[in-house]
Amino acid sequence: MRRGRRGPSLLATAVVVGGTTAVVSGSMQKKGAQQQAAAQQDAAQQQQMADLQAQQAQLAAQQDALAQQQAAVQAAPAAPAGNSLDDQLVQIQKLSVMKDQGLLTEEEFAAKKKQILGL
Repeated sequence: MRRGRRGPSLLATAVVVGGTTAVVSGSMQKKGAQQQAAAQQDAAQQQQMADLQAQQAQLAAQQDALAQQQAAVQAAPAAPAGNSLDDQLVQIQKLSVMKDQGLLTEEEFAAKKKQILGL
């Protein structure tokens, strides 16, 4: 009776199984790396959103402060004619600082200056 091979050799089977294991292992590592990268990207996006929300809150607070200062400037009574020149100068300097900070426009500054000087 002749003995013939009945299937792949043991060595060939080991190579196929080993190769398949390496492919599956590599695939799993790749998937894990992709998941980690996606998680890092999500965390970065969440941090950016938190930063933007903090900036929005700061801008809202600045706008509120600006509105209050402008209301105070507009509600300020006209300088009486008896004000000394020093008082007028101090008031104009304060207005100039507010204008430099962007709290007053050039037109608002000019109008208040005329009012203080009684022009």
